[in-house]
Amino acid sequence: MPETKKIDATTIEPGQYFTAPLYLDERYILLSPETPISAELKERLVKWGFTSVESAGEPTASAPSSGAEGDGQSLTGVSTVNLDEGIQESAIREEVDAMFTRLADFTERLFTSYVSKGDLPYDRITETLKEAIETVRTRRHHVVRIADVHDPARNYIVMHTVKTTVLSLAVGHVFKLPPHRLLELGTAALLHEIGMIRLPSKLYMSESPLSEAERKAITAHPVLGFRILRESSYPMPVCLGVLESHERVDGKGYPRGLTGERISLYAKIIFVCDSYSAQVSKRPFRDARDGHSSLMEMLKERGTAYDEQVLRVLVQLISVYPVGTHVELENGARGVVVDTNDDDPRSPIVRLLTDSSGTSGDKLPTIRTTQSGYRVVRAIASPQQEEASEGADTAPKPGSQSQKS
Repeated sequence: MPETKKIDATTIEPGQYFTAPLYLDERYILLSPETPISAELKERLVKWGFTSVESAGEPTASAPSSGAEGDGQSLTGVSTVNLDEGIQESAIREEVDAMFTRLADFTERLFTSYVSKGDLPYDRITETLKEAIETVRTRRHHVVRIADVHDPARNYIVMHTVKTTVLSLAVGHVFKLPPHRLLELGTAALLHEIGMIRLPSKLYMSESPLSEAERKAITAHPVLGFRILRESSYPMPVCLGVLESHERVDGKGYPRGLTGERISLYAKIIFVCDSYSAQVSKRPFRDARDGHSSLMEMLKERGTAYDEQVLRVLVQLISVYPVGTHVELENGARGVVVDTNDDDPRSPIVRLLTDSSGTSGDKLPTIRTTQSGYRVVRAIASPQQEEASEGADTAPKPGSQSQKS
């Protein structure tokens, strides 16, 4: 999307054109330059509570002269996403983003208060989690898009904790956990790294290999977290969820090397969600991985690192092609996934970036990939990933320094 400026939606008038595409947000194009603004469009923006739109162009009384080439393919009969769906989708995303921000603010204050005062108020945590649980219940399809959640200004542990917590609640919801158990699961997820924040941040943010002593300190943090919660009289299921949150079902986890059924359900859920959250987040020693690649890597360790049932639920929630995945269609067109399909996890909603001939353009629509010829055949690298890969190929190779996963 080109650099744009916000435009007050109340100032746009039916019959006006814009000299550049008009956007609802970074994912949804409202109008191309040769299409006039209609009274219906303005009414729908008001209906869904959108006060602004975006464009790199200016309003004009007549359509700009068109030198644009065709899109290189016929979209007759292809199921596209209509205006109301696009506007509603953007409104829901704003609601979910606001929930993530409030939970991150609370978590940041909670961790700061604990470090400075040793205060971990159980009642305030559960009250805050009730809002998150309700948002997960009503917007479960949207809250799992944690790969889209970025706030580089915040401490990594805070954002990682929030993502893990929301994802854990979504998995718990699929498991049909009753309200009191969802609160316990959410509390354990929110506090599963509480032992980590007592350690120097250089240990979990280091770009260098850890020494044996540093590695032992890292692997001891679940025990430290368990002790902190027991001293604060937290329920035992919550404490065990924290203690066992880095155990693997094959017994190769830590701190106790538990296997299979000896690991609590809360811990199994938190471990899967923690791992996915870590993979799709940027770290000092590596870039964020895309959701599809992260899930494919995790599936290789189902039944060894990860509980199979929990991992299956995660894939069901996030879809085979998570939002943000770049994909190629059967006809050669390329695009980016902007929504998933509950009925068919292999047929997401895709915003086309290039047509079947490889031509890009602002006129390309957002489509459903359920029809023959428009189905997804594979995930591909994004343009940014391709650039990074090319840069890595030409950059000087580092020495023997290992990287943490």
